[in-house]
Amino acid sequence: MRYDHRRLHGDELMEDDEQRFTDFTRHFNGVTGSVGAVFNVNDNLNLKLNVARGFRTPNMSELASNGVHEGSIRYELGNQQLKAEYSLQADLGVDFTSRYVSAQLALFANRIDNYIFTHRLAEEMEEGYLTYAYTQGDARLLGFEAGVDVHPIHSVHFSNTFSYVDAQLLHADDATKYLPFTPAPKWTTELKWELQHHSHSTISTHAMHEYRHDHPKNGVALNNLYVAAGLDCYLRQSHVYVADDTETPTPGYALLSLSAGTDIQVKGKKIAELYVTADNLLNTAYQNHLSRLKYADMNVVTGRRGVYNMGRNITFKVVVPIAL
Repeated sequence: MRYDHRRLHGDELMEDDEQRFTDFTRHFNGVTGSVGAVFNVNDNLNLKLNVARGFRTPNMSELASNGVHEGSIRYELGNQQLKAEYSLQADLGVDFTSRYVSAQLALFANRIDNYIFTHRLAEEMEEGYLTYAYTQGDARLLGFEAGVDVHPIHSVHFSNTFSYVDAQLLHADDATKYLPFTPAPKWTTELKWELQHHSHSTISTHAMHEYRHDHPKNGVALNNLYVAAGLDCYLRQSHVYVADDTETPTPGYALLSLSAGTDIQVKGKKIAELYVTADNLLNTAYQNHLSRLKYADMNVVTGRRGVYNMGRNITFKVVVPIAL
């Protein structure tokens, strides 16, 4: 159990003989708590159940904004009458682990009173910027995440995860039915091959003999070497808050990635870690549904509206341990 009291105060600000921010003080109180249990069905299967009451106060931006938010290229208006958010969530989890398969399933249902979000206004407060105002309403969220990792041999892992959220405002019409900026359904898959891996704490006497041959005391050796290929598939998000053109549907897209990494050892001592990662390998043009920059002005070069996410990106990372 927990009790919170929060006081927020904003000072008045005059700008060019006009009041930009008003003086205000708000007080918020909340009692929260949670209860949960884990049931071990057997050595391979666990069940988890949790019920929790949450509380969040509106922050200063949500209460008092009155100007351009440069990071999202839009004009934002706060609402000093916002109430605190209260949530009641129940979640159920199932975990299964065996020699060749690991699987998880997490289900959740969440009721949020006074959910705070932004919606677009028809008028522009400043030329060249769309105007968004903070408001709130009662909401319910339902969703799940499911994952499975298949490892037919110790060095190979084939993992898959799928997540889905359905977020709706209660007692709303079709135009305002869905909460804005709800993540799109997502499927992630990765195939990882650990080519070489040694652990001093677990290897047998025979393996230690092989380890000494593979890691010459006077030479350079690689340890924890792996290669991996991944695919992130985002499905089309058509559950959008369409009132006042606040949101538009986002098409689905898939992003391919490759990565590799290893430890570098000299005379049996690790001197560095080396990683190479290639994201969005196919240079796919896409916009994430959660991006505020999706609604920026049209690009005169490409003829497409908004800012797109990063294209092909290849990174090299070197980690050098320092012993003090």
